[in-house]
Amino acid sequence: RYESGQVLAPHFDANQAAEVEDANRGGQTLATLIVYLNDVDKGGLTRFGKLPATNTTSDPREKNLTVKPKKGEALLFFPADRNSRFDEMMEHEGCPADDEKWIARIWRHTSRVPQPFGLSEKNLSTL
Repeated sequence: RYESGQVLAPHFDANQAAEVEDANRGGQTLATLIVYLNDVDKGGLTRFGKLPATNTTSDPREKNLTVKPKKGEALLFFPADRNSRFDEMMEHEGCPADDEKWIARIWRHTSRVPQPFGLSEKNLSTL
């Protein structure tokens, strides 16, 4: 949940040293899925500051690729390639919104995320 005016500074979901630094969290982040849980009338964009805008960008004034939060829509991107190589172009940020912004985020890592961050074998077997 993002409160009105709250931001998430530019960052990467992948890590250049993931084999060491993220070993206890499942290793490199290969994919990020953001599901937007509410509409945000003003602001709240997800901005990719190293990618140019396209004709489908949500705000024609933006020079970078942006995604406007819309309830029920999702954004899928790949912070690293299938060989776990970090992609520096996937830097992104959460821009300030006039209203609250709600998201659900799912990461896919190279390995299963162990407890306490991931699910136990017992819980996985029930899925």
